Amino acid sequence: MDKILEKFSNIKTDYSLAPLTTFKIGGPAKYFLETDDENYLQRVIKFCAQNDINFKVIGGGSNLLISDRGYNGLVIKFINQEINCQDNVFILGAGIILMNFVNFSLEKGFAGQEFLAGIPGTIGGAIYGNAGAYGQDMGTIIESVKVLNNNYEFESLKKSQCHFQYRKSIFSNNHNIILSAKLVLAQGDIQASQELVQQRIINRAQGHPLNMPNAGSWFKNIDLKNEIKEKIKEMNLATEEEMSRFEKYQKVPAAFLIEKAGLKGHQLGGAQMSEKHANFLVNKKNATAKDIVKLSDYIKEKIKEKYGVELTEEVQYVGF
Repeated sequence: MDKILEKFSNIKTDYSLAPLTTFKIGGPAKYFLETDDENYLQRVIKFCAQNDINFKVIGGGSNLLISDRGYNGLVIKFINQEINCQDNVFILGAGIILMNFVNFSLEKGFAGQEFLAGIPGTIGGAIYGNAGAYGQDMGTIIESVKVLNNNYEFESLKKSQCHFQYRKSIFSNNHNIILSAKLVLAQGDIQASQELVQQRIINRAQGHPLNMPNAGSWFKNIDLKNEIKEKIKEMNLATEEEMSRFEKYQKVPAAFLIEKAGLKGHQLGGAQMSEKHANFLVNKKNATAKDIVKLSDYIKEKIKEKYGVELTEEVQYVGF
């Protein structure tokens, strides 16, 4: 028996990961553990480090592409869903589903989290990738993040230490494991907030291919630098209203360029750039991870050729 199985009896082997992802794609994990216990997680991670066992922590399974080969190590699903509120300060376990937090905070009379409405995934995953929409992101409401650091010790990182940037954070570049977070919200017009949340959920349902397995927005939006701004004007790609929106957020949506390039709906194997939203790469018909990567690379190549823009994926590649 493997050492890890001797040491931790509740670890499973050859565990199918595809059902744990919103893409429904990917091979098995050599080992798999689901836990909500920080101290137990600490012991497991320390054991893995001491015995050269690769590990990967996942949340709600969105924003992930698992290799067809799976993952040759331990995949951990951390499911701590504790939630506490004192005054305007919220302490949230990393495993809390984003919409559960949105609804809970509205019930308590607080606003400022409406941008999260309809975004899939968990608090931990949202912090890792600094998820956001409508010009806001997790970095705008986070106060601090509790992690298991690279020395296998518990540590609290202030917002400034998390280095939040567009769709990334310090956690994208190190192996700290997000355990929980402290968030600060303000009291507001709750009826208006609830209406905004409902409208954004409706907008997502109307504009996103929620009826097909996907990982959320596939490519990051592009910084509105002078070169791309001039290219858009030179090629007469955008209306004044569209340019005004780009200026407001200082971003050009990847979907805009993909659609202008005639690649919306493009399909390779079982993978497709959605016909409903050009920046959603969907599992249309039993797609493999290889199909997804091939289509993603093809889109990047064509956008580079046509507009001179390097697209970058938002998703995490696991097991590649």
